[in-house]
Amino acid sequence: MVTIKASYTILPNQPTPEGIQWLSDNDQVARLRHTPTIYIFRAKHNHDTLIQQMRNSLSKILCHYYPLAGRLRRLEEGGRLELDCNAKGVVLIEAESTKTVHDYGDFLGESIKDLVPAVDYTKTLLQELPLLLVQVTSFLGHEAFSIGVAICHILCDGVAAIQFINSWAKLARGDTLEAHEMPFLDRTVLRFIAPPSPPRFDHLEFKPLPLILGRCDNTAEKNKGVKATLLKLTAEQVGKLKNKANADESTKGSRPYSRFEAIAAHVWRSACKARGLDENQQTLVRFNADIRNRLIPPLPRNYFGNALALTAASSQVGEILSNSLGHAAKKIREAIEVITHEYICSQIDVIRGQEHLDKARALYFGANEGKDALFFGNPNLLLTSWMSMPGHEADFGWGKPVYLGLVSVAKQDRALITQSTDGENSINLVLHFQMEHMQLFKNFFYEEI
Repeated sequence: MVTIKASYTILPNQPTPEGIQWLSDNDQVARLRHTPTIYIFRAKHNHDTLIQQMRNSLSKILCHYYPLAGRLRRLEEGGRLELDCNAKGVVLIEAESTKTVHDYGDFLGESIKDLVPAVDYTKTLLQELPLLLVQVTSFLGHEAFSIGVAICHILCDGVAAIQFINSWAKLARGDTLEAHEMPFLDRTVLRFIAPPSPPRFDHLEFKPLPLILGRCDNTAEKNKGVKATLLKLTAEQVGKLKNKANADESTKGSRPYSRFEAIAAHVWRSACKARGLDENQQTLVRFNADIRNRLIPPLPRNYFGNALALTAASSQVGEILSNSLGHAAKKIREAIEVITHEYICSQIDVIRGQEHLDKARALYFGANEGKDALFFGNPNLLLTSWMSMPGHEADFGWGKPVYLGLVSVAKQDRALITQSTDGENSINLVLHFQMEHMQLFKNFFYEEI
């Protein structure tokens, strides 16, 4: 049980720029929800000292990341959003748990949701909704604590969010930010002035998702139970996967397959095996690519906003399973390499070309993000990678976190790949998968490595 002891509104501790900030098309089609993440720290601490240090440092970092202290507003009903930099502040919640950190197991159960701030979208007007909420929870015995963070996705992507958290942590432990660590806040670098052009590419990522052969909808799959599990890969196992992917000379390109390409391909193949699908079944994996270095000119390194492009890999199950791991890795690579400057511009033009923003958002999430939301369960898969993000560098003064992950109880098949603290180059895979196929997935996932 978690007890909320206090809730504080944290304001920037110095005056910050005011006014309306334009939000890019990439921001507009991000989820109008807060992304809940959890950091676990195993460190003995004084609870009151911890809370005071977090409050003070948060007020300091908000001077640099002042958009987080603002509020969203709509230009028109269902239309574009803009950011009002009004310094209304963010929320920090002080909490204590009656459980030890060990009672939370692998941090995937329902109880983990008690460690992140709850955001009520039904009772709070959009223009009053804080864009950042933080919950600091001490576990029984004060031998460990957690920091639950909820940042509105409209404001930034995961890359920018972790940049913010790491900068906040640096201030909290008494260091100062260097000039190159300051966020770049001008989103107009992603502003397109000319009218949108017709799509120049096929844009597989926006096409209807494959259904199981012989079915006209995905209702049956939506109604099946989904559970979460944490699968770990040692550095040695990751190396084996990379070697296996690169062993097929016929699929090699100009450079070896990366860790992500090998792991993503292995997850895809394991899912196809576990589901026992027809060899003619079409299957699709969708994921995001960071576009900061793919645009011409590149975005500033510390661009604070959403800078992601959707992409997808598609194949028949028989093709995936009858060929090598390298063949699947090649499919993943092709989905990455298609994300060029021209492709990104075309994707944004598809968004800009919609007569209404809600239609553009439907391309990403389905209608209303509710019962008609896109479903990435069987035979498809939603994939997220945080491998390149330095999330475990967030040392607030009590050491680095021992765990970092999303806090969500997914109702569809989804895989999150993150760095592990078990050793350099080791990996955690947080997998949400249909219960009836989970054990088979685990068997196939580990049998080749």
